[in-house]
Amino acid sequence: MNIIKANPDMKPEEQLSGDMNNSIFLAGPCPRENYDDDWRNEAFEILEKLGFTGKVITPTNADFQKLRDKYGNDALMQQTTWEYIAMKKASVIVFWVARDIKKKHPAFTTNIEFGDWFDKPGVYCGFPDWAEKNDYLKCRLDMKKIKYWNNLEELLKHVVKKLEKSPSDTFFTADTHFSQQRTLEYSRRPFVNLFEMDLEMMSNWNKTVTMNDTVYHAGDFGDLSTMKNILSDLNYKQLIWVMGNYDRKLETEINKIVSELKDRHIDVVSKATFEHNKKTYHVIHEPDEGNVHPRYPDSIVLYGHIHGRAFAKKNGFDLATDYHRYTPISMEQVEWFANAVQYWDHNVFCEKASI
Repeated sequence: MNIIKANPDMKPEEQLSGDMNNSIFLAGPCPRENYDDDWRNEAFEILEKLGFTGKVITPTNADFQKLRDKYGNDALMQQTTWEYIAMKKASVIVFWVARDIKKKHPAFTTNIEFGDWFDKPGVYCGFPDWAEKNDYLKCRLDMKKIKYWNNLEELLKHVVKKLEKSPSDTFFTADTHFSQQRTLEYSRRPFVNLFEMDLEMMSNWNKTVTMNDTVYHAGDFGDLSTMKNILSDLNYKQLIWVMGNYDRKLETEINKIVSELKDRHIDVVSKATFEHNKKTYHVIHEPDEGNVHPRYPDSIVLYGHIHGRAFAKKNGFDLATDYHRYTPISMEQVEWFANAVQYWDHNVFCEKASI
C-alpha cells in the first residue's frame, strides 16, 4: 500500500501524473490543529489489515497552515488544485464525514466536495454515529437511494472488494482523443480546456473500470505528449487498442510507448473479434469497414471515428466516448444496444428525413 500526500515542492499536476490507477481518495474533514487526531490514521490501519495493494490518497497536509501564512492564497490554490486533481484521478472516493465541531473538524470543505461527488460512480459515503450535523447529507443520499455506512471498517471492506476482488468485466470506448485541442473544438466537447477534458475522461474511466477488467478501445486514443502517463494512470487489466486513423499515423511512436509500459498489458491491433453469449462482435475504427463482416444478426460491429454523429447501424453502433457521457460502457450495455438495433425501424436508418 502506498500513501500519497500533497508535496508542496511539486506542482500538483506533476506529482499526480502517472501510475494513479487502483487508488482510493480519503475525503472528509481534515484536522485544523492536532494532526494526530485524523480519522485517516485509522483508515490506513484498516486498509493495511485488509491487504489493500493500491494507493491511498490523503488531503491532510500538516504543513498547510505554515504555507498559507507564508504564501497566502497561492498555497490555498495549490492545495485546492492538488485535491481536485487527486479526486478526479482516484479510482474510488471514500467520504467519511467524521464532523466534530468541538475538535475543530467542521468539514466545511467536505460539504462542497460531497455535493460535487456523492451521486457519482465510484463514490462511497459513511458517517460515524457520533458525528454532528450530517442529517442533510444523509437525506440527499436517501433521496437517491444510495447506501451509506456507519462503520469505517465495513465501508473500506466494501471498497477494497470492489477494487481488487470483484469479478472481471469488459468495457468499451473510442475516440477519447486525450489532450487533442482539435477534437475539443471541432467536437464541441463541454470542457473549458484540455486539462479539464482529460481529467473528466480519466475520472469517468477509473471510477467505472477496475484493474481486473478488460477494455476495448476502438481507436484515436490521444496525443503523444501525455499518452504514456495517461496509459499508466488508467485502470485496466488488459487494454485492447484497435488503431484509429490518428493512431495509424503514429504507429511507431505508440508501439514504443507501449513497450516502455512493461507492467501494463496493452495489445495494439488493427481490429478485434470476440464471442459473447453466442454472438460475434467485431471491434473496428471506421464504420465503413463493417461492410466486410457478416450482416446483423450474425455479428455486431462496434466502431468509432464518427463521434456519435450516426450512432446506430443495422449491424452495430458507435462506441465514441462523446455519445456515452465520456465514459466506457460495459458489456451489459453493449448487449442492450446490440439487441435494441433489431427493433429500431426505418426512421432510425433512413438516409434522409422527409416531409
